[in-house]
Amino acid sequence: MTQNFIETFAQKKSSSKWMPFLSVLISLFGIIFLNWNFQYLIILFVCEIFLMLLFAIIKMLFAQNKLPFYKTLPEKAVYLLFGIFIGAFFMVFSVLFVSKSIQMDILFKEIRKIDSQIYMLTIGYFSGLIFQYIINHEFKSASPRSQMIPFIHVLVILGVLQGFTKHLLTSFPNLNQAVWGVVALLLVKFFVDLLFVFFQNSSRI
Repeated sequence: MTQNFIETFAQKKSSSKWMPFLSVLISLFGIIFLNWNFQYLIILFVCEIFLMLLFAIIKMLFAQNKLPFYKTLPEKAVYLLFGIFIGAFFMVFSVLFVSKSIQMDILFKEIRKIDSQIYMLTIGYFSGLIFQYIINHEFKSASPRSQMIPFIHVLVILGVLQGFTKHLLTSFPNLNQAVWGVVALLLVKFFVDLLFVFFQNSSRI
């Protein structure tokens, strides 16, 4: 299992394999040098969720599954409509979730403080789309259905975030300022990211 994970992760065809590392490095920089607490990390994760959903839909649109573009249109239409609907639901849930964890007036103030980190994540996702997915012709073999995996990924991340905020932070309020608690959340999310990169790269659907 471990050997298969390493071999799959090392394949050049993955356009998203480096995103977990970029995300964790950006987050660690914020925790170590900018004194981020749970609020900053949750805001960054929700922004990343939006990027994951957006770029999954874009990849779905271009995916050809080794067929001419027009032959995949019926399949794309179904998955695009479903993906847009589910993606919109996840984003509404994410906003409601954040609004319960962070006061909205504080949220708008704090999100401006991490705009550089959000830009870096956006550049990372955009670079993967352009250089690996399109220029490296990954889209020619990708199927629209395989791009649904990021939606499951987002669902798991939302579950992790809700577990930390609704249960741990409610029971132990001091965790909000504890560095080890923030790092623990980051590491859990990082390993979830790695797991789904492996699933997406080894997927044959």
